[in-house]
Amino acid sequence: MSKSNQRLEYGRLAEVLAERGLVEPQALREALQFSTQGNMPFPEALVTANLIADWELSRVVCEIYNLPFLTIDSIEVDAKARAGISEQFMLENALIPIGRFGQVLTICMPALVPAEVLGLLAAETDLFIIPVVGTVRSNRKWLESNLRSALPASALPSSSQPQELHGGEWSSIFDQGDAAVQSGMQFPPLPGPLSNQG
Repeated sequence: MSKSNQRLEYGRLAEVLAERGLVEPQALREALQFSTQGNMPFPEALVTANLIADWELSRVVCEIYNLPFLTIDSIEVDAKARAGISEQFMLENALIPIGRFGQVLTICMPALVPAEVLGLLAAETDLFIIPVVGTVRSNRKWLESNLRSALPASALPSSSQPQELHGGEWSSIFDQGDAAVQSGMQFPPLPGPLSNQG
């Protein structure tokens, strides 16, 4: 089966992350279980727990599924693209409609959403869905900025709050540094022995 014909699913992503040694299998099982209980989408659980860097996760998704990468920060989103799409649906899945041409809707995913979610969106809108791969944090930040009025503040997890580093993973430092730059240069402390240096 060619890459482009593979079904978008969390299980396949977890399998590849384990095969490549990017995330420990036990941590993947826990993140999958956490996401199936409806707590948060699998990619968001991985990034929030600092199990893998946001950019690295998106890169792997692009490689597995042969999809283009387009961070939401680098484009101007067409506000008309989200006409007829539930803001609650967008928030729950961290999906951002970025453009519409006739019956074709381009949607920016937070790394990955399952095919079932995209199928549901296609069925509800009667549009052909073209997914592109974005990042978890940039999608969440955009949604917080542009749809915050749709829900009370407690309904959205904040993408600007740095998470505690687990295991001193260097990749997490870059994600936190990027978030700090975007939120006003408030850098988190460095992990491990580096934090003791002046």
